Amino acid sequence: MPSLDIRCRSAGRIRNFFRKRLLLAGWQARELPAAPSQESSQSLLEKLTGRVLLQRVTSALHEADTLAQRIGGCARDAYTVLYGCAALAVLLAAWGVASTSPSVKLMLAVAELGTLIVLFLTYRNAHSVNWHERWLGLRFHAEFLRCLPVLVALNHDRSPLWLHGRSQADLRDDHAVLPPHLAALAGHHHASEDARAAAHERAQHEVRTQLLGQMEGICRDDEWTYTWTALEYARQLARQQLRYHCRRAQEEQLIMHRVHAISLVSFAATIAAVMAHMVWHAAFLTMISTGVPAFAASLQGFTAQEESERLVASSSSMAHRLDAWLNTGVDADAELAEVQEHLSNLVELLMSEVHDWHRLFGEKGLYHLG
Repeated sequence: MPSLDIRCRSAGRIRNFFRKRLLLAGWQARELPAAPSQESSQSLLEKLTGRVLLQRVTSALHEADTLAQRIGGCARDAYTVLYGCAALAVLLAAWGVASTSPSVKLMLAVAELGTLIVLFLTYRNAHSVNWHERWLGLRFHAEFLRCLPVLVALNHDRSPLWLHGRSQADLRDDHAVLPPHLAALAGHHHASEDARAAAHERAQHEVRTQLLGQMEGICRDDEWTYTWTALEYARQLARQQLRYHCRRAQEEQLIMHRVHAISLVSFAATIAAVMAHMVWHAAFLTMISTGVPAFAASLQGFTAQEESERLVASSSSMAHRLDAWLNTGVDADAELAEVQEHLSNLVELLMSEVHDWHRLFGEKGLYHLG
C-alpha cells in the first residue's frame, strides 16, 4: 500500500496532554464492564481467518487505526493551538496596555506578534490539507476491518452495499447534476486533489476487496461452523466496544463538568477584578479582567470542538444498545438465518458511527473556526 505522507509530528500529543494532565487529572473510570482478554479474542479470530490471513487482517487494521489516530490528533492539535494562541494574544495585549515600562511594552508587542504568526501559520497549514476526508476514509477502513470476520458470516443479499468493502464516498456520484434547490445546499467542496491520498484510498479498497473475498471462501467451506464461531467472536467484540463507550462517556461527562466549574470560577474572578478596578487601578487587575475571560472562552471553544456534549449522549446511547444486543440471546438450535440476522444487527450498530461522522461533519472538516 502506498504511504500517505502526513507532515505533522504532534499527532495529538498537545491535545492529549491538555485533556489528560489538566481536564482529566486524578480521574479514574468507575464500574466499567469487564472486557475479554486479548488472547481469547486472538484465538477466536485465528479460528475464523487462519494464521496467515490473521496476520494480514491485524496488520491492516493496526496500520489504518494508527494512521487515523495520527491524522485526527494533528487536526485536534491544530485547534488546540489556535485557541491557546488566541487567548495568549489577548493576555499579552492587555499586559502591554497595563505596563508602564517601554522595554516591557516592546517585548510584549514582539511576543504578541509572534503568537499571532504562530496562530496564522497553524490555521494556514491545517487548511492546506484535507485532514477530514482522509480521516473519514481511514476510520471507515479500520472499522470495516474490525467487523470483517463477522461481516463475512452475514447474508449479503440483505446487507447494505456499503458493507461490501466500499465506503460511503464510493457510493456517491460527485459528477451528477443536482437540481438547483439541492445544488444550493451543497456548499463549498473541499475534496482533496492529492494524488497520493487518492492512491492510498484505492489501495485500501483493494485490501478490503481481497480480504473479503478470501474470508468468504473460508466461510463457504463450512458456513454453519463459521457463523457460530463468528457469533462467539462478535460477543467479545461487542464487550470490548461496550467497555470503550462506557469509559468514553464518563471521560467526556467529567470534562464537561470541570469546564463548567472553571468557567464559573473565571466569571467570578473577572467580576471581582472589574469591581476592584473601579477603586484600585492596578495593572494586574486589568490583566485579570481581560485575560481570564479570553482563556475561559478558549476553553469553551476547545470543548465545543471536542464535541464533549454530543459524545456523552452518543457513547451512552451506544453502550445501552450494545448491552441490549449482548443480552439478546440466540438459541442453540436457532436457524442459520436467525444467527445471521443477529450478527447483522451488531455490524450495522458498530458501523453506524461511520454514518454519524459523515452526517455530522459532511464537508465541514474536523474543525471549523468561528
